[in-house]
Amino acid sequence: MIFFTVFTVEMILLFFLSKKLITSLSRALFAVTRNHKVVINILSILFLPGTILHELSHLLTAGILLVPVGELSVLPEIEGESVKLGSVQVGKVDPFRLTLVGVAPVIWGLLTILGIIYFAQISHFNWWQTALGLYLIFNISNSMFSSKKDIEGTIGFVVAIIAITAALLLTFYFLNSSLLTNFGNYLSSLNLTPLVEFFKLASLYLLVPLILDLLIIILTSMLLKRHLTNT
Repeated sequence: MIFFTVFTVEMILLFFLSKKLITSLSRALFAVTRNHKVVINILSILFLPGTILHELSHLLTAGILLVPVGELSVLPEIEGESVKLGSVQVGKVDPFRLTLVGVAPVIWGLLTILGIIYFAQISHFNWWQTALGLYLIFNISNSMFSSKKDIEGTIGFVVAIIAITAALLLTFYFLNSSLLTNFGNYLSSLNLTPLVEFFKLASLYLLVPLILDLLIIILTSMLLKRHLTNT
């Protein structure tokens, strides 16, 4: 339970840090170039792998669930004080499928990050493979949460799981309280060690993108402050 809690907290921190990082990078780049088009071009190249994975996650999940899709874009757009990385138009369908399509980049992105770090562990990456792995982790982790629709989908997914779990527990309780006790005993008898180990490793692995984001945010903030001081 503790590792699942740590994992959840890290995912929330990653969401806020990813939004902060994109904003910090865009401001720093604009302070140097004074050109929105140049900023967009640099960000589009920098985050292209993560943006492609993000939008393909929407697209493929929508295709599997028979959800109509429209225009696909992998180019960042500056929206006020923030930057949106790519977009894909999704048709209006039932909330269940819409939620799954919305949360798809988070699920696929997280699995890809965990896969890269796990593969790095068992394969003993050399320096350039490690650098490439860190770049991809940084890229994907900061492309998972790119729009309000994705956030709504993720929140809806979590709320749906909580609601279903609560409904099942209440059903067991009102039908027969002993069912709830038996269900608890059944869960206790299960071997949850693999699940515990998964969240233990996942919470450890997520420290990599979190630390990378913090370092880049601090560096860009320092550079921006120095640039403003010099001008």
